[in-house]
Amino acid sequence: MNSSETSIPPGPDAVIVLGRGGTGAASRQSLIELADALRQTLEPACKVVTSFVDKAAPSLPEALQQCLPARSIVVLPLFSPDEPALLRWLHKLAMRWRSQLPDQGVQVRFADHLLGAAAMPALLLSQMAQALQAPDIAETAGDQWQHDPQAWSQVPDHQHHALVCTGPRCTALGAVAVWQSLGEAVQASSELRARLRLLQTSCQYPCNHGPLAIVYPDGVWYGRLTAGNAAQVVEAHVLSRQVCAEHHVHGPVELFSDS
Repeated sequence: MNSSETSIPPGPDAVIVLGRGGTGAASRQSLIELADALRQTLEPACKVVTSFVDKAAPSLPEALQQCLPARSIVVLPLFSPDEPALLRWLHKLAMRWRSQLPDQGVQVRFADHLLGAAAMPALLLSQMAQALQAPDIAETAGDQWQHDPQAWSQVPDHQHHALVCTGPRCTALGAVAVWQSLGEAVQASSELRARLRLLQTSCQYPCNHGPLAIVYPDGVWYGRLTAGNAAQVVEAHVLSRQVCAEHHVHGPVELFSDS
């Protein structure tokens, strides 16, 4: 090699396609499809996994764990807008994950954010050109575009709301599994289903107590929840009017009867 040639580093052993989660399956599926397409362009030995900052699983620590025994991991943040504070925290999250490994030689690198890519303007121009070949919305919206489902105007039966935080920090601590376990518990119990509505939220603070859920109208905050204990904590609150002292973070410690 002469001095004018540039050494190209070897490719990574694993790639994490990192997006922002959503409440619907479509957001997860689109990222999975993108990861599948990327996988076809890489060496067969390179593992490609998806991950989500919030509202969906796997979280970044879970995805990093899936990459092992990789020695070189590249994280591709595919979300906008670019949030410097969020990216700094994601770097810290990856550092915490690596600090727990027996082998500290695993390297984790973050690619630059998507909107800063030099190829982005050309890609947007290409998308614009394709859009001009597509039909107008009047041809695709259907005849009932002005009518919404009747159920959108009806308030469902409920006495309580459980606000489950699925912000970035709670997601990294396992909040998506907590959300799923609560949803399964509600579906399995007609009594609980008639009394409780589950809601996902962004960050509620205090993150160090996460995963968090707040039960209203009582205003009781529960923390350090897991998929194994969350349903029991919330069921006891809603059906038996009992506050779980072990997971209580804030709010009343005794509850009045709903009747």
